Amino acid sequence: MFGLTFGFPKGLLAVAIPAVAFIAVAQQPTRREFEVASIRANNSGPPRVQANRFTYSPGGLYKATNVTLVDIIVRGVYQTRRIQMRGGPDWIDSQRFDIAAKADSTGGGITPDQWKQMVRALLEDRFKLVLHRETKETPVYALVGGKTPSGLQPSKDGEESAFTPGDRGQMIFQRMPVVALVNTLANILHEPVVDSTGIDGVFDFTLDPMQFATNSGDGRPPDAFPDLVLTAIREQLGFRRERRTAPLEITIIDHAEKPGDN
Repeated sequence: MFGLTFGFPKGLLAVAIPAVAFIAVAQQPTRREFEVASIRANNSGPPRVQANRFTYSPGGLYKATNVTLVDIIVRGVYQTRRIQMRGGPDWIDSQRFDIAAKADSTGGGITPDQWKQMVRALLEDRFKLVLHRETKETPVYALVGGKTPSGLQPSKDGEESAFTPGDRGQMIFQRMPVVALVNTLANILHEPVVDSTGIDGVFDFTLDPMQFATNSGDGRPPDAFPDLVLTAIREQLGFRRERRTAPLEITIIDHAEKPGDN
């Protein structure tokens, strides 16, 4: 019937339809998944060292040690920060977990976007996580500055990205963009901070806030650490903060459940 209606020979149409269907299936992107995943409660308390609690191995092994649900969300999986999150049960900041998950063995190397998709799927499946986003005009601090300051040293080829706490409050950034500094500042100030420096690329740099601490032996209260960080950013990197109003994306947690140990 279709061959008569559209003027195609009957045999040709019978071949063409499966061919079109085959092409459509072949163009669908491959969805990577974790083959197995173990999640167990960690009751040891907050870790003393905040760095290197997430591991993405080339072989497809994902590990997160002594982390909260918020930790997992803000570590690049959903591109948000705690200060920009609302909602959710109380335990998302306090209950800690150890997670080990193994990706499927097919498909070759795993791209950063595929890692994000896989961890999101894990959160949705095991934590029953449901969230949405809204953009609102919000008072924020903007980190501003002129040309690239001398304190930002271009990263060397082959370096890995890392944030390492140093002695007496030092913060050592390796192969990090300026937005990493912005996110760190937002966490310290407990205020939204946006990047208005206009500086692209990845850099090595160190902040040493305690070198600007004054002697409080004269009865004055000791310097507040956030104020020392702002001083270090200004004196060591040449940036300053300005109060502005800007559109800010807010992540709202609609639902989350504690996973069972397994």
